[in-house]
Amino acid sequence: MKKIYPILSFLLLLYSTNSFAQQTPHYTQYMYNMQVINPAYAGARADLTIALLGRSQWVGVDGAPKTNTFSLNGRIAEGVGAGFSVITDKIGLSKSTDVNIDVSYTIALSQNNLLAIGLKGGMSFYSNNLADGITPDQELYESIKGSYPNIGMGAYFYNQRFYAGLSIPYLLNTPKFRIDYDNNKVELSDHMSYFATAGMLFELTDQIKFKPSTMINYTSDLPLSIDFNANILYNEMIELGVSYRYHDSLSGMLAIILNKNFRIGYTYDHTLTDLGGSSLSTHEIMLILDIDLKKNGPWLPHTSCYF
Repeated sequence: MKKIYPILSFLLLLYSTNSFAQQTPHYTQYMYNMQVINPAYAGARADLTIALLGRSQWVGVDGAPKTNTFSLNGRIAEGVGAGFSVITDKIGLSKSTDVNIDVSYTIALSQNNLLAIGLKGGMSFYSNNLADGITPDQELYESIKGSYPNIGMGAYFYNQRFYAGLSIPYLLNTPKFRIDYDNNKVELSDHMSYFATAGMLFELTDQIKFKPSTMINYTSDLPLSIDFNANILYNEMIELGVSYRYHDSLSGMLAIILNKNFRIGYTYDHTLTDLGGSSLSTHEIMLILDIDLKKNGPWLPHTSCYF
């Protein structure tokens, strides 16, 4: 008898309730690479930004989520930004890969206030290896795989001290958790995920900066997700922070910044829900490289923007 993956029952529950909401992978360090949830962010940090992220959630649980992300974005013309991202997400017997292209246009509202509008487009490829698992009722399913298109949109306002963003990264139905090929047509989703983000910068001393931020994620038929973050940046080199996800997790963050353009970040998340008990934890590592090509155009220099 093949091994039963605990997460399979969750996938089947999604199917039986017809809840195919896009489950955008959760990140703790999202504020440094918001391109994956908001296409308007493309080009906001630097002339060229390259980012890698790896996240292992609920370490020790069979079938727990594992996410890897590669993204790059930059400024390709005056006011125009573009980006590319690849996100692989594995949950139990389900694996998906999202490949997206982001385009943004930035409007200078004043000398220091900028507003960007962005569009996202791409394809998602999924593989549900259901033949390797069985349900508690001993049912067997055939493995399936497929692909579906994606479009998204967003807006991003920022200056040297503040940012705020609104986005819907997935506008179309996402059939990645299906167990058959029925009803696989392209249509607007009934369960879109809406993201609202905001952050501020306070200079406490010449060497210490305080950076509170938040993210709200609303999806119909799912619990509201709210993040509260508080980071301290010391001497432009070391950053420490804590993050609380409402009714979900508590996280600690550490980052080292080299020459203001290379960031190594690590977070440890402890689950607070009943699923977590006392032993479940999540680890996340992020690498970001900002390259200044002296072609800032209407943008702020990335050295004066700390998000």
